[in-house]
Amino acid sequence: MMKANTVIDRSRAPAWLAAVLLNLLAGSANAASLDIEFSLPAIPSAAYHSPYVAVWIENIENQSVAGTLAVWYDRRLRDELGKIFLQNLRSWWRKAGKTLTLPADGVSGATRGPGTHALHFAGNQGALAQLPGGKYMLAIEVAREQGGRTVLRTPFSWGGGDGMDGSRSVPDGSAGAEVSFLKATVSP
Repeated sequence: MMKANTVIDRSRAPAWLAAVLLNLLAGSANAASLDIEFSLPAIPSAAYHSPYVAVWIENIENQSVAGTLAVWYDRRLRDELGKIFLQNLRSWWRKAGKTLTLPADGVSGATRGPGTHALHFAGNQGALAQLPGGKYMLAIEVAREQGGRTVLRTPFSWGGGDGMDGSRSVPDGSAGAEVSFLKATVSP
């Protein structure tokens, strides 16, 4: 509650108001979200094991890892053998897995069976919180015990305003395909 004799300094108002408006108009990347959809095919096998999965973002210029979004592995194995088997996700392991402390809060999860899976990431959390606007590559690697290993990548734009989403499919009948579809959708 203001007193009748309170003086308001209007000279400062334009500076903070301008800063707020610029932030809103810039379309902050942190306000966006990333939705990922991918499909793990049903593989007819007597010894089927749910696959290990790593999902990460790569810088498009040098393919370095900008952030790991999800790692699915078997955390129930004795002596933390699940962590050891993560080395089968060779592309992710060499780039980021060796240095990631697991289990990682908000990143690690249990393996899942065949079907279409959806992941949602808010722009102000995890790896996306510090991701500057630009063009990136979303990568997924899937490896299965007594099975194959597949890596899919699709480009997307983050915080750039051009709305570039990406999707990639494996041709039908591809031998050893452990993941058959990958889609990235950026929402403002």
